[in-house]
Amino acid sequence: MKKLSYFIRYTLAAMLLIFGLNKFFHFMSSPSLSDEAQAYLQAMESTGILFPLLGIIYILTAVALIVDRYAALMLLILTPISINILIFHGSLALGGIGPGLIVAILNALALFTYRMKYREILSEE
Repeated sequence: MKKLSYFIRYTLAAMLLIFGLNKFFHFMSSPSLSDEAQAYLQAMESTGILFPLLGIIYILTAVALIVDRYAALMLLILTPISINILIFHGSLALGGIGPGLIVAILNALALFTYRMKYREILSEE
């Protein structure tokens, strides 16, 4: 089980590090998207802060997973982002859902491996 936990953590960290760095250096080409998906992304990009903020969150989460420090917190922060990625691809760009689906699944599995850290915030007392 420990080896599986390491695999989940490091695979998710590698993906997040690559996607996070891509937010700043644009070394991966973006797939062709529908007009609606393109308009949505252009609106998000026009804020000027969203994509750099996502890049920072991805990189910080990757580092936290690698060094196993504050990883449980960063996974909680990553969860709504993962859900939004799935909603975006599920509704506007189904063809590119693969990497987002992998990140969401790895995020859920990593959350499960840290479940004991969440015990107090989930208790009813």
